[in-house]
Amino acid sequence: MEKIVSDALAAGAALGKPVAIPGADGAYAIVPDGYSIITLESHLPTPTRKTGAVVTDDAGSFIQYFNKHATDTSQIYAKLNPPSFTGVLNDHTHESAGWKDHRVKYACPFSPEWLEWSKSDGKAMKQAEFAEFIERNLPDIVEPAGADMLEISRSLQAKKQVNFSSGIRLQNGQTELTYEEEIKGTSSKGKLQIPETFKIGIAVLDGGEGYKIECRLRYRINDANLVMWYEMVRPHKIIEDAARDVFAKIATETGQQILRGTP
Repeated sequence: MEKIVSDALAAGAALGKPVAIPGADGAYAIVPDGYSIITLESHLPTPTRKTGAVVTDDAGSFIQYFNKHATDTSQIYAKLNPPSFTGVLNDHTHESAGWKDHRVKYACPFSPEWLEWSKSDGKAMKQAEFAEFIERNLPDIVEPAGADMLEISRSLQAKKQVNFSSGIRLQNGQTELTYEEEIKGTSSKGKLQIPETFKIGIAVLDGGEGYKIECRLRYRINDANLVMWYEMVRPHKIIEDAARDVFAKIATETGQQILRGTP
């Protein structure tokens, strides 16, 4: 066998042509030193097969591209957190191998609103800073009503020079903060009510469906100064729910049984 292989190598080196070696799978070309193999595909009217990686910006474009180029070998893979979908249009099958180099991907970019709220989730802010944040993002707040949250925001801004002393939770679900204010040499006490929770209505994924998301309002009084922040309730589950909605849409409109994982 060793002599057969060496004879084949010698013949190939002399001829520079493809040579089939007995007992080995596939065909091999023996190239003498100083030579190289090049492809002439770039000179053809069209490529010999489809390749490339297309990145789409929304689920609809992903579905459209996948359906246009899908064959019996095509397969979609998905991850839910962070969400992403990859369509391998020339994947392996049970019967044969595929090149796996013609792909379409949808990385499920988050919406600007989700990025804005999630980056400040759990971030402690000074009283005035928190009030400005609420006022800036007021259009996203659905409960309590925007006018009520605007009034709370402006009350926080107006009371930034007072000394807060305590806070208690009321039966109506709000928190009552007690403060002391100095006006023309006279000290007076006052109370400010803020909700314990509020809800925002935003799309999680860019171009996706809107979700109602509950946020818990938190505060801390440090040396009579009020510090405030909010905590989104189970944000990881909200992302997964949004991804599952896209998962169902892509599965239905492509007719594919999507695999969980990375190709």
